[in-house]
Amino acid sequence: MLVLAGDGSFCNRTCFDGIPERSVFLVRARKDAKLCFRAAVGEDGGRRFYGVEKFTPEQVRQDEGRGWKTTKIFYGGKRRKIRYKEVAAVYWQRGAKQRPLRLIVIAPTPYRKSKSKKMYYRDPAYLLTSDLRSPAKQLLQIYFDRWQIEVNHREEKDTLGVGQAQLWNATAVPKQPVLAVAAYSALLL
Repeated sequence: MLVLAGDGSFCNRTCFDGIPERSVFLVRARKDAKLCFRAAVGEDGGRRFYGVEKFTPEQVRQDEGRGWKTTKIFYGGKRRKIRYKEVAAVYWQRGAKQRPLRLIVIAPTPYRKSKSKKMYYRDPAYLLTSDLRSPAKQLLQIYFDRWQIEVNHREEKDTLGVGQAQLWNATAVPKQPVLAVAAYSALLL
């Protein structure tokens, strides 16, 4: 099974329609995306697919009736405790149409800039996935690994200037980014 993990720009109808066979989609969603459950069998004579009551990922985060679950994720060089909520079999009418999804809401993570400073919180994250069976811990680890890859790409572009070299020879153009990334990888190892 291939897990395609992406940021919010991939959370759209086009991407959810084109999920390849034997693949699942894991993307960050907007906090105001309108989600719903499947309509009850007796509701509206049985012709309605989507439930009338809509909710957002932000409402799920603030819902006191749904308890937080915890798991440990390897992130930033050590295992960290992550709180999350999950809601299975939700539908996103405008994005995924009649494909059942699972919503995972990650709680804001507290941190301090130094021991004497006040507590700050990172923003909560809202994930939508087409994988209804895998453990949430596995999907959360994939999401956090994807974020570390994004940070690595930003470092390579900003610090090393990958893709910004001024070259005279046309054959050197595709080789320069490869050399820079290989040298950076060797440095990290």
